[in-house]
Amino acid sequence: MFPILSILSGYHKRFLQGYPWLYANEISKSYLTKELEPGDLVTIMYQDKPIAIGYFNRHSLISFRVLTRTVSESIDTTFFIKRLKKALKLRSHFYTSPFYRLIHAEVDDLPGLIIDRFDDVFVIQINTQGMQKLITYLVEAMQQIFNPTTLYFKNDSPIRELEGLPLAEPTVIGSSFKDLNVIENETKFTIDISSSQKTGWFFDHRENRKMIAELAKGKTVIDYFCYSGGFSLQAAKYAIHVTGVDSSETALQNARYNAGLNQLTNKCEFVCLNAFKDMDERITKNQYFDIVILDPPAFVKSKKDLISGLKGYEKLINKALQLVSNNGFLMVASCSYHVKEIDLKNCLTRALYKNQRSGKILRTLFAGPDHPTHPLLEESNYLKGLLVYLE
Repeated sequence: MFPILSILSGYHKRFLQGYPWLYANEISKSYLTKELEPGDLVTIMYQDKPIAIGYFNRHSLISFRVLTRTVSESIDTTFFIKRLKKALKLRSHFYTSPFYRLIHAEVDDLPGLIIDRFDDVFVIQINTQGMQKLITYLVEAMQQIFNPTTLYFKNDSPIRELEGLPLAEPTVIGSSFKDLNVIENETKFTIDISSSQKTGWFFDHRENRKMIAELAKGKTVIDYFCYSGGFSLQAAKYAIHVTGVDSSETALQNARYNAGLNQLTNKCEFVCLNAFKDMDERITKNQYFDIVILDPPAFVKSKKDLISGLKGYEKLINKALQLVSNNGFLMVASCSYHVKEIDLKNCLTRALYKNQRSGKILRTLFAGPDHPTHPLLEESNYLKGLLVYLE
């Protein structure tokens, strides 16, 4: 049905075990690999037997991404309907409200595609040439299953450039809108989608926010890199007082609005300042908090940034430890898959030693079940964190 490419000898084992990608150096070069347009559908062969269908981009290090290992399956609207229904069924085990990540790329067998659901509004990121070429099938399938009010294609992810896709203004199918409404753990949020990061909301921390909120009863909390108030406001429902700190005044205006939306204005304050500078000022003033939350943007965006990024995490944790009261809690998270759990633990260990404090790791944190991970794809396990008790 599609042009045929072959795996080079010696590179088949991992792929046959379920790895969803083939790299450029793992595919046999032929006239086809030069003639195919980026994102064209192809069939992968091994020992003269077809084993997978997916899309190919010779300009990308990840040259082939699997769509299906059932080589008789058609790639059409019906294909997308099956994938979307399968993903929807998984989320239905965990969420009764229609707010979650619906499609998590390769882990939901739709590589290059992210879909976050906000009731009848769906924010979509297409990050590969292959998925871009299949967009008509995707739209038809979404309309048949969900009858959405809006399909909002957010085309600003830097990952697109690695695939030769342009960064562009959003594309909207259906009703246009500005404010995106979210309900998470019985807390209401409104986000200005035009100025928001990624899909507008970080569903991956939902369970971690709930945990912190329950822990915050009767306590004081400071939330660094608070963005639109995800951790801050859910904690404020139970805490004595919550301080949110972020360097973006636009994000903080949104957080203040959301505080009012939940009648929490009197329990919250939001400070526009660099996190490190704010910490230094509070350390000088001998301020302490029962819970300190550190959820920074990715310090390590590529492997070459790992050493400098880990120094940044250690510096951040070192300062935060000086703000946590005795018998208090520190939560630190990283959203970079290059940073492993052991890296965070090592940063914590060194910072504890430097501050002569004793700490216990109570829980290792990951993304929620609407962000499943692929057992062979480390990149899908990007979010990790630690909840630490300080004595």
